[in-house]
Amino acid sequence: MANWQDYLKLMRSLTRTLEELAQVERDKNAAASAGDLRGVEECMKREQVLSLTLRGYDQKRDALLAGLGLTGVTLSQLEDHSPDEYQLETKKVVEDLQRQYTMFQAASEVARHTLEINLHAIERMQAVQAGDSGEAEENRKTHQTDFRA
Repeated sequence: MANWQDYLKLMRSLTRTLEELAQVERDKNAAASAGDLRGVEECMKREQVLSLTLRGYDQKRDALLAGLGLTGVTLSQLEDHSPDEYQLETKKVVEDLQRQYTMFQAASEVARHTLEINLHAIERMQAVQAGDSGEAEENRKTHQTDFRA
């Protein structure tokens, strides 16, 4: 049953990575709220690294599930397919992963919303500035005098 233990170990690693990703989302929200563009960019870089990690886990998960003969089994069905001696442990791992995923989704949604609000504010400021510079240009044209000798 080493394969089953390997699968549970992978699910625990996935849970920790989602926890990290949720923290990155909270950090990104804080940076966006503070108008810290550099901080937002740093968080986005961290997100990219963690996304690559998640892709690697996904490939390992597929291989482990295939090795266990469980291709196509969803996370919520996993407990039903686990060996009896690992059923409680599997249930806990699945619940932890699902809970962490929910927390990540919530943090991600808040960060996305904050970024959208700040982006709209920036767009409005740019429109106002463009309008002001457009008005200034128009004023300069109407107040120019043609001095020819």
